[in-house]
Amino acid sequence: MLIAVLLGFIQGITEWLPVSSEGIVAVVYSIAAHRPMDEAVAYALWLHLGTALSALTTFRSEVGQMFKEIITFPRNPSPLLKFLTVSTLTTAMVALPLLGFFSERSDQFGVGTMGLVGFFMFITGVIQISKTTPGRRDHRRTNYLDSLLTGGVQGLAALPGLSRSGLTIAILLARGIQRREALVLSFLMSIPVSIGAAIYSGLSHKSVLAPESLVATAVAFLVGLATIRTLLKLAASLNFGVFVIGTGSLIILGVVVHVFR
Repeated sequence: MLIAVLLGFIQGITEWLPVSSEGIVAVVYSIAAHRPMDEAVAYALWLHLGTALSALTTFRSEVGQMFKEIITFPRNPSPLLKFLTVSTLTTAMVALPLLGFFSERSDQFGVGTMGLVGFFMFITGVIQISKTTPGRRDHRRTNYLDSLLTGGVQGLAALPGLSRSGLTIAILLARGIQRREALVLSFLMSIPVSIGAAIYSGLSHKSVLAPESLVATAVAFLVGLATIRTLLKLAASLNFGVFVIGTGSLIILGVVVHVFR
């Protein structure tokens, strides 16, 4: 039970930071519980349900409005609904082939991809720091290219070690989205994919439905709720250039460690 609380706490914080929450939770679970890595990954995916619920609670007004739009079959959906629909579908189109065709070679494939992504994220962070004017666009001014790019990198985060939040926020900032809006859009994007990942994990690994897992999910929900609200309050003062550079540096460091271990 103590391990479950610890894992829920880790998930609740790292899901929203520029690190791979799935990778961290899986490694800690595997070591602390002495379980195989495939079970550890399934456990990590299941805990995404807790952080998805924390995002759903925080943005319940926005989500409720989008559900109303869907139910009434709008002919002219809002920009936010169009952004999330296109980005989610793009994520599925990118992530599913990666998981299906590269599951047995994910280690080699993931390392090469991580190195490339880490490099480009580092460059993106440098550009963000050098920019004299912050992004000016909000969710009402997003377009299909924004949706395709962010959905694509979110799908790429299905590979081990890549940060979903780090990648999506970096792309949104590079596209000129305001700081707080980049956080909000990234957090909203996480809801459908996280719920899907948890359902997949629950159906394929019944062990994640144990009472300890439910406790870990509840902890992830509560800690995730506090983390989201804290980050949104600090959004105006956060230096996202450093944020993105840190993500890229962590990814590159992970590749170096893997290659020379």
